[in-house]
Amino acid sequence: MPWGVLLFLTLINLLNFFDRYIVHAVEPILKSEFVLTNKESGLLGAAFVLGYFLFSPIFGFLGDRIDRRILMAAGLFAWSLFTALTALSHTLYTFIAARALVGIGEASFGAIVPGYLKGRVVGTLALNNALALFYVAIPVGSALGFIAGGQIAMQWGWRPLFLLAALPGIVLAFGFLRIAPERRSFPKKEAGAGFIEGWRRILARPELRLIISGYVLNTFALNGIAMFVVRHGTSLGMSESEVASRFGVILATTGLIGALGGGRLASLLAARMTNQVRGLLLFVSITTLLGAPFLFLAFLATSPLIFFASCFIAQIALFAGVAPLNSVLVERAPQGLETLTQGVTIFMIQLFGAAIAPITIGWVADMLTTEGIAGSSEQALAYALQVATAAMVLSGVLWWLASRSNMGEEGSAASIAR
Repeated sequence: MPWGVLLFLTLINLLNFFDRYIVHAVEPILKSEFVLTNKESGLLGAAFVLGYFLFSPIFGFLGDRIDRRILMAAGLFAWSLFTALTALSHTLYTFIAARALVGIGEASFGAIVPGYLKGRVVGTLALNNALALFYVAIPVGSALGFIAGGQIAMQWGWRPLFLLAALPGIVLAFGFLRIAPERRSFPKKEAGAGFIEGWRRILARPELRLIISGYVLNTFALNGIAMFVVRHGTSLGMSESEVASRFGVILATTGLIGALGGGRLASLLAARMTNQVRGLLLFVSITTLLGAPFLFLAFLATSPLIFFASCFIAQIALFAGVAPLNSVLVERAPQGLETLTQGVTIFMIQLFGAAIAPITIGWVADMLTTEGIAGSSEQALAYALQVATAAMVLSGVLWWLASRSNMGEEGSAASIAR
């Protein structure tokens, strides 16, 4: 596939995650302005998920049937417009409504791109390498969100931040007009599968159930940490903007090392195995389990140095598995249902992972404070964040089990051929 198209999609994905994480960066400011509890503050991060998870399967279903360029362009324009409208929010509930609308727009992009790339890249490992570049945008975009969120909000307030975040997407949406249409053909049987039948075929595969379940837990860990990391950092004696900036730099650095390096290393290791899909899954499982102890240490640390160093190592492990995991999802999807599989996955990980994580961790922190189990609210939040560590460990175990499952002749044949 043309490098220009891949870089264009990567840039849009960067904007995608930039937009998501500016909310996390300004969470302390929003909590103060709207006078929120920890649980209500968690709703700020979960609001986006409402539109995202509900509409991802719908766009995934449509993406297997119509021009994906149109869907991606419309989604980019819509989420950018609603990001601008977020700046007009003056209550918790209007903010939640605006962010839910942003999620609808982003659903059309996240659900479609992996399947779109599969249609333009030949081979499992070539797809993994392409996705390794595409998913670098997750940490880099998230890092820019933290840094810009902290700095711009400190200088001008949080509303101008959301207005500025909207402008690039509105412009880039028209760039899809310059991309050549896809040439796609699907087996009649699979392409004719209805929405409910498509779900049934996807979830009928045991390895996909394990992979998606692990992804749910992994997403729970990532989103729970992201929502409260700035506030936790302030308990170690740093300012909000200082924590956001430092964590943003760590995100960008670990993302480049983890996503690019991890994706490449996964390809090299999987190339030595008869079943390349199984090799990619083993890599994801091992890196995740190796990173979990460092996440555990991060929230026990009382020193900023140990906190950031532990986060650095844990995040490399987390990002190393992003491209291999999504490559496996696309490869193991029923033929002709690649984007619906991605849509189903997003539905599950956002509903049971991203949406629940900040609310659950906030609730646990409130409970520990109310019951007097923790000595302070800061300590209660640190304890509550260990729920994310447990979720990370369980995700690695599930992916290991998926790698040991019987993938059938189709998976083995596809791996060997590619």
